[in-house]
Amino acid sequence: MSSSRRFACVVLLALASGCTIGRSYLGSPLLADPRQVLVVGNTAKAEVLAKLGPPDRILRQKSGDIFVYNHAQRNSSELEIQEPVVTRLTIFQWEKVQEKSDRLMVFFDEAGVVSAFGYRQGRNELEPL
Repeated sequence: MSSSRRFACVVLLALASGCTIGRSYLGSPLLADPRQVLVVGNTAKAEVLAKLGPPDRILRQKSGDIFVYNHAQRNSSELEIQEPVVTRLTIFQWEKVQEKSDRLMVFFDEAGVVSAFGYRQGRNELEPL
């Protein structure tokens, strides 16, 4: 194959391929580490709101409210190679999507004091883009 044909093939391949990298977020990160802020039997709702910010959801129960905080992150990478001129036929397509979230649930008793909480950090498990 002559060098001009190789060059033409490389140019066509470059015109025919596309790469996309994306990152999207849902919710807001916590303003502080809940393990340092929340004390079971001692921390009141107002203090939770002041230190962690507003929750994404509030669940109402007879025995007390539940604040739900969720901060999700989605990373995606995609590579697509197409025939660019005549058919636009996809020759190769690859996609990788990861989605993880940090989730906090704060349980309050009837007096509005933290009775329990659960916290899971999942966003740190994402592979780098």
